Amino acid sequence: MNHNPDITGGAGEQVLDILENIPSDSERQSVSDAPNRTRFGGFRFRRPASFTIFRAHGMAASEARAAGDVSSLTFQEHGESSSRKGPHRQSAGEDSDEKQAAALMVKHSSDIYNISGSVEDEEIDPLSNDYVGIIANYFSVGLMIGGSTSLLYPVLIVQGGATSSLMTASYAVVMVFWSYKIFFGFLSDCFPILGYKRKPYIVIGWFFCASVLIVLAKEGNDVDPSHMVMMFATANAGYVMADVAADGFMVWVAHREPIEKRGKMQTLVYSMNKLGQIAINILILLGFSGPLMNCAGYEPDPRVPCTDSPQVIKRVEKHLLEASPTEWCYEMCHASTFDWDLSIPEFALSICFVIAASIPLYLRLKEDKVKAEPRGQFLHAFWKQLQRRAAWQVILYGMISHITFGVMNAAKMPANYVWLELHTFQHQIMVIFEKFFFFVGLNLVRRYALNVSWRKQVLCGSFLVTVFNSLYFIIIFDIWRNSWFYIFTDVSAMFMYTLNFLASHACMVEVAEPGYEAITYSLITTASNAVTPLSAVISYQLLAFFPSLNDQESIATDTPAVRRDFATLHFWVIIINLSSLISLPLLPRQKKETRELVAKGEKSTAGGLFVILSAFIFLIYSTAVTVITVKYHDVYGCAKMLGGGGCSEDESSVMAVILIGAILFYCYGTNFYLSFWPILRGKRRFSWQMFL
Repeated sequence: MNHNPDITGGAGEQVLDILENIPSDSERQSVSDAPNRTRFGGFRFRRPASFTIFRAHGMAASEARAAGDVSSLTFQEHGESSSRKGPHRQSAGEDSDEKQAAALMVKHSSDIYNISGSVEDEEIDPLSNDYVGIIANYFSVGLMIGGSTSLLYPVLIVQGGATSSLMTASYAVVMVFWSYKIFFGFLSDCFPILGYKRKPYIVIGWFFCASVLIVLAKEGNDVDPSHMVMMFATANAGYVMADVAADGFMVWVAHREPIEKRGKMQTLVYSMNKLGQIAINILILLGFSGPLMNCAGYEPDPRVPCTDSPQVIKRVEKHLLEASPTEWCYEMCHASTFDWDLSIPEFALSICFVIAASIPLYLRLKEDKVKAEPRGQFLHAFWKQLQRRAAWQVILYGMISHITFGVMNAAKMPANYVWLELHTFQHQIMVIFEKFFFFVGLNLVRRYALNVSWRKQVLCGSFLVTVFNSLYFIIIFDIWRNSWFYIFTDVSAMFMYTLNFLASHACMVEVAEPGYEAITYSLITTASNAVTPLSAVISYQLLAFFPSLNDQESIATDTPAVRRDFATLHFWVIIINLSSLISLPLLPRQKKETRELVAKGEKSTAGGLFVILSAFIFLIYSTAVTVITVKYHDVYGCAKMLGGGGCSEDESSVMAVILIGAILFYCYGTNFYLSFWPILRGKRRFSWQMFL
């Protein structure tokens, strides 16, 4: 099996002719020869390559991409020769990968769509007894994702009255280890346990996660909210380890799907993930809609006196204080739906029960034993994988689009609570509908749109999400403030976001090569996940320019100035979201075009280094800022660079401007250099087809 084909190096003219002339969608639209390739007497001559970065590559790069396809753009590695050796001739120092490339001369070009490496590999039934554990794993992952994130709203916003920045940062922190998937992928691929690369890590990850939940349960129901957030973040490390190992299984199964069906396994596991989130949100709906969570200062024990804390009393419903000034804390408020509550220990242990019940399914997963590959050799081979343009282009698209489209209005959650009285019951109804329609959307795409252009899906999804998000202006200016109206707009936006989500994830399977499934898939998802907390950081750093929107009391004043600030922030968030569409030329159109991009084998050291450094810097920065915001909120929460209103009256907003500006400059600058600079240099012609 060819684990790491290096198509570009000294493989022979015939190989280059086969691979360079595999037509992409845009090349099929091109009708003229490239200006930098001439024909004379049946022979073909190429111009020498210039030592530039991000240059067009070969005939397909210059003319075919004139129709708007940026998939020929590449970092040009310094010292790489554009000359090609004669067929069947190996140059001095040519490595084994180049020999494998030469062997591809006898392989039919259509074989590039068969990722598994063998036409004899049969399609695998993921619901069979040997592999149903993969499905169970993603369901449990959904339980943990939904449980740790959806519990934040009732605990922080409803019960604790948290600021916008603390809520946004907490959401990022409980998901922090999704940004470190690459390290778990390295463990899984390089350190097999008893000869197995997947099963042991799935089991170990879930045991660790369950252990953390048991420790959290022992903390009792009065656990400090910040400590609870950090405990969920610790548990996140365990189930991310299990998820990464399962990703390797998932990609391995997906590779055995025929190309016209490929994507069904991926949509199935994501559907199970959403099903798990729906299940846990139903539990939160029924268990945390009572007075203990929704009534500020509620005390179930009549022997305990009511609190006199000003922070609590100002959030108590006025009619309770007026009716019973000394015993108001024993009465149910209007915000509570039920008269019972589920404790946090009971909630944590209920998830542990599901985890324990799933362990036998993980143990019976069918997996062949493998020998541990030398770490240095594996990392070298993986580094060569990363240098492929197919890999770093997909990674850069994921990073740029996720940063810009992931920015949100951090003031919406507290505003929903004070303007719409969106309490736990309604909020969980909204979340359940979000996950349900996301689940429906995934399955609709799985059935009807597996082969629809990913660019068109993202374009359509982004515009529709923007339309529904724009309806929030009706709430801002008090034209119609109704919680069910907001739920309708939010759920509709989430349904449309299905198109963006699946399109940006489907290409990852096509890029991951056999033998490197877990680490390649985890690298690409790590890069995308690393910028998710970065988007959260930008979201609450924007609040530095609108200090009136950072706390519930200020938003509740609902003055014209507050509405104006809110509308301005919401407008700029929408603009930043829409700007993510500029990066569409970096996204291949569909599975075949992605495999053709892989087969062309263009490589760049500069491209690989740029991606690694970008992901590493973003990862460290976003992790540090979000953890500090949550862990030391009482000390540094007022700082403007953390989204606060300022720790002093003369505190400057310059640092927040610099940080936000630097990140956005990275997004727009990188995309401009890759997609539009060649147009200005005359290497390509602009076409609207580059977005479709």
